[in-house]
Amino acid sequence: MKRALLAGLARTSQGCDVLCKALAAAFLAIIAIAATAQVVGRYLLGYSPPWIEELTRYSSIWMTMLGAAVLVRANGHAVIDILVARFEGRARRAHAAFVNGAILAAAAILVVQGIDIIAIVHNQLSPAMRISMGYVYAALPAGGLFIAVQSLAALARDRSAAPDAEI
Repeated sequence: MKRALLAGLARTSQGCDVLCKALAAAFLAIIAIAATAQVVGRYLLGYSPPWIEELTRYSSIWMTMLGAAVLVRANGHAVIDILVARFEGRARRAHAAFVNGAILAAAAILVVQGIDIIAIVHNQLSPAMRISMGYVYAALPAGGLFIAVQSLAALARDRSAAPDAEI
């Protein structure tokens, strides 16, 4: 049962990683195309639609939240490891568990507070694109959920690793 649960969590983590990478790449492409269109429009045509700047900004928000989940899975988040590099064995495992627990707590806050913000702004429309700001703020709980999955997977992976394994 435990092994099946860990395997399911690992598959979920992998699936979320693939999805987050694909969506983040799509948002990056949108940003590049929109920014190019804005520059071309402004300098060659003398006009740039106002919604392009919003599209770029909102795509950047989504890309950042999805990219954060990718970094959590890759253990690529910002870290100061001057002390951690000296840890071995149980101390290193305890530190990794603490860090992933803190990330999980932050992700839970993103989910809960993000849902609260969506409830507040769902009727508000963006100035230029005229879309619900709820779609923009949905990046917070979505990113938090993906980050939580990756953090849980890291906790489970570290806990089930051999005692002398490198974490």
